[in-house]
Amino acid sequence: MSVTTGLRTPLRVAATSPWWAAPAALTLAIAAVLLAAPYPPLQDFSEWAYQGALLARLLGGLPVTEVSLVTHPVPNSLAQALLGVLAMLLPATLAAYTFLLALLGSGLALSLALGRRHRPASAGAFAVLLLVAFIGNTPFWNGYVNYQLALLLFGAWFLLPPARREDAGPILAFGLLIFLAHAAVFAAFCVLVAVRALAKRRLRGAALGLAPVGVLGVWYVLVGTAEPAEPAAGLDSLGAFLAYKAYTLSKLGPYHNFVFVEGGDEALRPALYWAGTAVNMLFVAGLFGALGFGLRRAWRRRSLDQAPLLAAALLVGLFLVLPRVAQHVINPGERLLIPAVLMLLLAVPLPGRAVRPLAALGGLALAANIAGFALPHGDWSVPVHFRTMEAMGGARALYRHRPTSFACKWAELERSVVSGEAPRLPISFRTSLLTTTAPPFDCPMPPAR
Repeated sequence: MSVTTGLRTPLRVAATSPWWAAPAALTLAIAAVLLAAPYPPLQDFSEWAYQGALLARLLGGLPVTEVSLVTHPVPNSLAQALLGVLAMLLPATLAAYTFLLALLGSGLALSLALGRRHRPASAGAFAVLLLVAFIGNTPFWNGYVNYQLALLLFGAWFLLPPARREDAGPILAFGLLIFLAHAAVFAAFCVLVAVRALAKRRLRGAALGLAPVGVLGVWYVLVGTAEPAEPAAGLDSLGAFLAYKAYTLSKLGPYHNFVFVEGGDEALRPALYWAGTAVNMLFVAGLFGALGFGLRRAWRRRSLDQAPLLAAALLVGLFLVLPRVAQHVINPGERLLIPAVLMLLLAVPLPGRAVRPLAALGGLALAANIAGFALPHGDWSVPVHFRTMEAMGGARALYRHRPTSFACKWAELERSVVSGEAPRLPISFRTSLLTTTAPPFDCPMPPAR
């Protein structure tokens, strides 16, 4: 073996090794923000942690005023169930942090595993890409932990050997877990499984695997929920509707606008706000440009698995036509778009020269964004409700998250842990394992300014 040949492999490893360190460093940065803030700065998470504490009391045989367990399947409950079990073993606040860190660590492990399996030539950079768009993404900072857990399960499905993805057993197991985690991701899973079954002409496994879970879904729909429907929230024109869809696409990017009662970046740091908006648009343009280039090249070589492409196309079509609000679900198309883009990223061979710059842009921008968020902010005890946004001058602010939206729930959770008394505030979300006779409750809004 020549000296040149002997050095080539170590030099190549040295050149790519930072990409293996980058996903871990980015995950640690996100974890540091979760731990350094007065409470986890994820918009809806304080409410889910609060309900986990109530669930733990019910499971332990302890009374909870005006709250009881539901008696039907709920496709938005797996994360809540896990929080409840953890709260039986740990203080409720520690259980909440444990859950979040486990979710984040699982996201890192999944990103690295998918990178090794599907993009070995640029595995570390691909993992960073997934951490930006699918793990530390908009739903994560919104605190949609049920949805994030469903995304992890959906991603883990692609680690199975292709032949196993056609068997009834794995379809049933993954389908049941994803259904209990989140209905929208389960819908994406059903589309993928059905399209692959039709393409392979192996309908039996798909039918046997999905039918039992489908029965649970019908049961849930027939029972209904106590969550009131949101009022119609259409957009003024076709142009506004298309602009909203383009904005939703750009939310795959790394910039997030954290809004406190004093306002968000659009009010306090407008230069940062517009720079972040530009980064998001650039990131998504590069992402879909790379997908288009890879799709064109693979199509010419006849090397594409067409089933996930067709499934993704169907989901993107639904994303394009779904309204801004359907029942009580805001932006339901976004819930289908993210699994569709994941399918495309795994099915389309992306060139490494496109993945690495995108990963660098997304990873560095997200790290800078959350580093800025870690700096001192306003009053964490004052909740920001979406109905106060217009009064705050941020009604049309983009990429926004409200870390303090359920501040009162976290404060009550901490009081309960210290005092040993039962939490006293009613629940706010009705699409859960808990039902209540109390009227809907939101943390008190700040006084008009």
